Amino acid sequence: MKEIFQGVYRRDKKIFTKNLVPGKRVYNEKLVRAGGEEYRSWNPYRSKMAGAILKGLKNFFIKPESRILYLGVANGTTASHFSDITTKGIIFGVETSFKPMKKFVKLCEERKNMIPILSDAN
Repeated sequence: MKEIFQGVYRRDKKIFTKNLVPGKRVYNEKLVRAGGEEYRSWNPYRSKMAGAILKGLKNFFIKPESRILYLGVANGTTASHFSDITTKGIIFGVETSFKPMKKFVKLCEERKNMIPILSDAN
């Protein structure tokens, strides 16, 4: 694995984040072991950020100590990868819809650096 941004790794033509909760998948992504660590494949078809990185994004500002307000977090697919990266930070995930929020709340129970907020961002 080659680190291309802090907390984001590339192998062949795929990108990965180091799994914050080893052994757990979020959206049926592939888990890969390398160098004694477990990584989660970051699907560019389910995450615009992953797509941007694979298309050559130059600057990626999410760091281990970042504090993120994620509006429209939905089920938490992309936010879960941010959670892998922000090991010393926190993510506030805002969603207006109850159905995806139910799934996101379950995800937050496993990932202690994510906080769900059911609210309208207006």
